[in-house]
Amino acid sequence: MINFIRILTFVVAVVITLASIFYIDAERELVQAQNAFRSGDMDQALRMARRANRAFTENDKKIEAYFLQAKAATKMDWDNAAKTYLNRLLSLDSENIGALLLRGKISHQLGDNKNALIDLDKGLMRASDNISNNARAYYLTQRGLTHLELAQIEKASNDANTAINLSEKLPEAHDLMSKVFEKKGEIKKALDECELAYKLSIEKDKLSFTTPEGRELSNRLVSLRGKYLLSK
Repeated sequence: MINFIRILTFVVAVVITLASIFYIDAERELVQAQNAFRSGDMDQALRMARRANRAFTENDKKIEAYFLQAKAATKMDWDNAAKTYLNRLLSLDSENIGALLLRGKISHQLGDNKNALIDLDKGLMRASDNISNNARAYYLTQRGLTHLELAQIEKASNDANTAINLSEKLPEAHDLMSKVFEKKGEIKKALDECELAYKLSIEKDKLSFTTPEGRELSNRLVSLRGKYLLSK
């Protein structure tokens, strides 16, 4: 009897030890993942959000974790992984505005413009007053870029104008308008908008020219200046 009690006590101790090792406090993991994301540690944010997601059983929490995973993966330029996380999120909530808009942006970046337009149209239609003017303007620029890739220049122009009206200091809005003018052959107007986009970008972040987007904008500005000089 004493031996049995000793064995039982040992087994219980082992179970408790294993449980303490493998138990995941999902809520705590998600909070820490959010903190890591805000501090710029995307690798940590992604790992902790993934751990939290595996432990969650409620769909609302899984959706929150998937969105954080997608945002972290996007920051790391893992667009295909981000899209996979968003696909899983949208399988749980097909009307999720943030996921639709982000997947649309990613699809455009991956060259899948037809599906990008579907997501961006749906997300922007549902967004209405649910997101800030600045966020709405930003995703209008993403849709405008998608329209441009599909040779829908007037639709891109409409998105650019609406984005500027919503957020006149958004660099991406003026960059889109610059690209619209360039497509139309109006090089001076394209140059003016590109110069304004670059100026606003530097005002927003003095080191923006070091980012891939900043370098692309800078290269466009140089190219447009050359085109304008040749057109005079």
